[in-house]
Amino acid sequence: MKKLTLTLGLFSGLMMSTVYASDADIMASLQKLGYTKADVQIQKTPMANMSSVTTPDGVLYISSDGKFLTQGPIYDMSGATPENIANADNLKLIESIASDAIVYKAKDEKYAIYVFSDYTCAYCKKLHEEINTYLDAGISVHYFAFPRAGLDSDVAKNMQSIWSAKDRKAAFDNAYKGGKISPASSMVPYVEMQYNVGRKLGLSGTPAIILPNGQLLAGYVPVDKLLPLLEKTTK
Repeated sequence: MKKLTLTLGLFSGLMMSTVYASDADIMASLQKLGYTKADVQIQKTPMANMSSVTTPDGVLYISSDGKFLTQGPIYDMSGATPENIANADNLKLIESIASDAIVYKAKDEKYAIYVFSDYTCAYCKKLHEEINTYLDAGISVHYFAFPRAGLDSDVAKNMQSIWSAKDRKAAFDNAYKGGKISPASSMVPYVEMQYNVGRKLGLSGTPAIILPNGQLLAGYVPVDKLLPLLEKTTK
């Protein structure tokens, strides 16, 4: 069972444990969920006795003995303000595909956001219709493809054509205006890579916005609501 719906909890048994077990204990638990070694990447976290596990279905957090598992924000409360340590994992995933984004760069850039989008999504269209509002506010927008119907869908094939086009931005704009999408003469792997990263981030819909600090926002966020969130990322 690879599709997980997990909620964040407080695990007193985890916090009391002081002995690190091997990754084999973690892997034994993950295999119960249907994962293999080839599916996952296990890393230590700043949180004692807890590791992060990158899977095709999102980043999970698991106790070092493999007994407790959770998914979602995990806050470090040791500083002046709470810090979500999951954001660092989000940024690592974004960095792996950053060079393949379709970028709308603000003339006077103050911030950059990363948006997973699907041209058939109504709120994705709304966001893109307002792209100049974001740019005028100093917000550069880096777009990634996330076909909601999956990689075998016509939408995915069309998004592959967009990313294969000589002028990606023109093809992207045309698709969001409802124009006909010309099939690509040669295909590129970018859409599959971006879709898989979106799954690892735990996306269930579009648009999904990643802020410069790695914070994930689900859904459309207008500029006036987005700017205060971006300002917090620089403090």
